[in-house]
Amino acid sequence: MSSTPSCKSPYAETVVGIGFLLGLFFLALRPIESFDTFWQLQSGKYIWQTGQFLYLDTFSLASDAFRLEHCWLHDLILFFLYSIGSYTLLGLLKPIVISLCGYLLFRWSRSRGQPYVVTVAVLLLCLLASADSWLVRPQLWTFLGGVLFLILLYRGRENGWRSWVWLVPIMLAWANLHAACIFGFALFAAYWVGDLWRCCRREALWKDFALLSGIGGLVFAASFVNPYGWRIPMGSLAAHLDQTKVLTGKAVAGFLGNMEWLPPTFEQVPLFYVIMMIWALTILLRLWRRKLDAAEIFFFLGFCYMGFSQIRHTTLVAMMSGFFLPGAIATVLPRHYRDVFLNGWKGLSVALLLIVTAIGWAGTNGRLGVGLAPYNYPMAAAGFVSEQHPLGNLYNAYDWGGYLMWRLYPDYLMFVDGRSTSSHYFDASSQIENSWDGWEQTLAEERVNLIITRTCFYDSGGPQNLIDQLARRSDWALVFQDETAVVYVRRIPENQELIARFGMPNRFAYRTMLVEATRLQNEGYPRPRSWLALGRAHYALGDRAAALEAFRNFLSEVPGNREALTMVAILTGKRG
Repeated sequence: MSSTPSCKSPYAETVVGIGFLLGLFFLALRPIESFDTFWQLQSGKYIWQTGQFLYLDTFSLASDAFRLEHCWLHDLILFFLYSIGSYTLLGLLKPIVISLCGYLLFRWSRSRGQPYVVTVAVLLLCLLASADSWLVRPQLWTFLGGVLFLILLYRGRENGWRSWVWLVPIMLAWANLHAACIFGFALFAAYWVGDLWRCCRREALWKDFALLSGIGGLVFAASFVNPYGWRIPMGSLAAHLDQTKVLTGKAVAGFLGNMEWLPPTFEQVPLFYVIMMIWALTILLRLWRRKLDAAEIFFFLGFCYMGFSQIRHTTLVAMMSGFFLPGAIATVLPRHYRDVFLNGWKGLSVALLLIVTAIGWAGTNGRLGVGLAPYNYPMAAAGFVSEQHPLGNLYNAYDWGGYLMWRLYPDYLMFVDGRSTSSHYFDASSQIENSWDGWEQTLAEERVNLIITRTCFYDSGGPQNLIDQLARRSDWALVFQDETAVVYVRRIPENQELIARFGMPNRFAYRTMLVEATRLQNEGYPRPRSWLALGRAHYALGDRAAALEAFRNFLSEVPGNREALTMVAILTGKRG
């Protein structure tokens, strides 16, 4: 009878744990690339310097609109980190929090006796599926809060209230770091229903359930302890209900125009679909074997609702699945296979190999680094405007409102940004960037004499129609253009000197469109409309052959598009 190979050395646990921690750190060590980071940084600066919370949309033209700065504590943390370590230290927040979340999940799985290779492989899958949200944003705290909630809830089965009571101070911090603290309510509710089921089956004590219920009340009350009171937990819940209206087309404009609120497709988030299918299969197998905790079913159903209803939730669900999935998979594996391979030195070796591979991939995929992602922000354009200071109000691309307020406030107020609550300015921004009827009148009514914009939509890669309009107009002048942004000023007497010094043909904006559309294509996300942007840019710059190829490529992905069909006919001489 052969003996099972063993790896009981205490050093093995330490080596794998530290290796896993370092692997996640390097995977998450990417330059700052979120558009929202900078309105949070500017908000933190304002709160720190004035000693006042934000209740109005102070940094935009909608300065009298109510502003609920739900992540004010996160804002202060960002500004503090920036103040002592600039963008380098600010960028380290992300890998520190992500690697901490992963390590906590690793320690939980190992404490439950799950094999090294299953723990490492499954957690890497779940964490990589959440990587699109590894950004310097308050979602980081929701990742950490969610992991801590799950661990403490289940630790309570061993330690009772001594574990559960920690949920109260965690919620107190969470409610001031991110309005998604309501996710903590959902986690608590799923566990609470599962524990109720266990009590009914006499698998748990009713007195412990009563303690759990009491602590749940304290957790709920703690979420109201913030500068905005009930508005953070209850307002977030109401906002979630508004977001669900996207599915019926009845949501407010801000939600209808944002791809984050739409249901995901397999092409967009394949790892999320794989995780949920594997989890569903393990649930079916364990139901048949009667080895399933009832609470896990409620968590699974809740996570399915969240992830399959809105793409923005898929990353959070993927990470939280890492709490359950290693144990779920290990349970359904044949025992002999689990003992001989997964718990032995072979399993340890495979786990270490996976970690080394993850670290190597992080170093070779071109995304490892600190500081700012150079093409995500109009850095040079903001410097140009700050130095030349054109007169008049500013219209800016929606994505860049946060960065521009960080660079240009108080000299300029933003037209719109990622935290905007003004339906008027959100609708006006959509009207202008798409050049819908009346866009010129809107710019005039808002006394806009300066435009800083990108040339393509970030989500779809498609061309902004505003660029086509400005290229043909004589009352606007292009005064700045680089690979990221364009700057236009209105031809008014106050801008004549600036135009004389820096003016260039308006069609040069298509040079930016050419670079931007190519860059968005190379990011690896499906953006078929980037071919349309490339076609317009090549045609405007006189490269008819490249334009024809781009329009044909677009038609191969979006057959029947009228503009592309027309342009192919023109370029091949077959029109009319």
